[in-house]
Amino acid sequence: MKRFFLLSLVLTLAVAMGAVPCALAADQPIKLVFASAYSPADHQSQTLVKFGELAEKYSQGRLKVDVAVGGVLGGERDVAEGIQIGTVNGAILGGILQNFDPAMSILEFPFLFKNDAHVRAVMEGPVGEKIRSRLIAKTGLRILYHVMRTPRELTTKKPVKSLADIKGMKIRVPEMEAHLETWRALGATPTPLAFTEVYTALQLGTVDGQENPLGVIYANKFYEVTDYLAITDHLVGFMMIVMNDASFNKLDPSLRKALSQAAVEASQFNDNLLKSINADIEKKLFEKMKVTKIDNGPWRQASKDVYKRFLKYDGFEDLYLSIRKVGEGI
Repeated sequence: MKRFFLLSLVLTLAVAMGAVPCALAADQPIKLVFASAYSPADHQSQTLVKFGELAEKYSQGRLKVDVAVGGVLGGERDVAEGIQIGTVNGAILGGILQNFDPAMSILEFPFLFKNDAHVRAVMEGPVGEKIRSRLIAKTGLRILYHVMRTPRELTTKKPVKSLADIKGMKIRVPEMEAHLETWRALGATPTPLAFTEVYTALQLGTVDGQENPLGVIYANKFYEVTDYLAITDHLVGFMMIVMNDASFNKLDPSLRKALSQAAVEASQFNDNLLKSINADIEKKLFEKMKVTKIDNGPWRQASKDVYKRFLKYDGFEDLYLSIRKVGEGI
């Protein structure tokens, strides 16, 4: 913990001196700090660690990437703000970015993306380029590449067999408007909390449930504090390896290429990792929890108009409809 605190402090001082990213001498590596709010065992943290290793490899040691996992540099919002001001160079982040640009709620919108193929078609095509350009302009964060997750599922203290069962239930959600509006439309009482607070909140009964991909549920041992698992597949999700755009552009072209190449290959590493662990994780969770498979048709119907509440945000409708159009052929 002290090591990561000192890293953050050093970087803060470096920002004040206008020296991020920096090296102490011309022949020393440029040091970068990337963060993950997820546990060391989580596939997203492992992927970010691999990214750091690959960045060092492809830069031939000219980059030294320290990866802080387990939320030691704060929750997702803390880290995103840290990237903006330069105290952290980059991170693996997702829908939290909509807190900085509301139109980015399309990154984690219920029932918008059909499947992984739909996500890839969007992010690797013209719509993805539009998203990347907008994010730089609005937040100063650059997407290096996307990282797939498995769908989000629901764990609760009481059984959930149908939509009626979650009425009034306090469900922890990320601090994102799209999540809040969706769970309100479904009849629950959404409760925003930082990810690092979720386990304790479930343990103390502050919330009745939470929703996350199976890998996150298992890695963070939420099965210890919730007995029931509802397979809702309510959100096909993905994360992004992001970096402070100004810091990225300060690097010479060969180092920028090394980071970009590392991000692409780290995403491929993540895909292989998910394939190898998902079946095992599912088996273990199904043994530890009482599982129901939900017909999410009524859930889709109940939340079908949620997107209309976001039309007030500049650029949202164009991105939302563009993503839906890409999905028509998938």
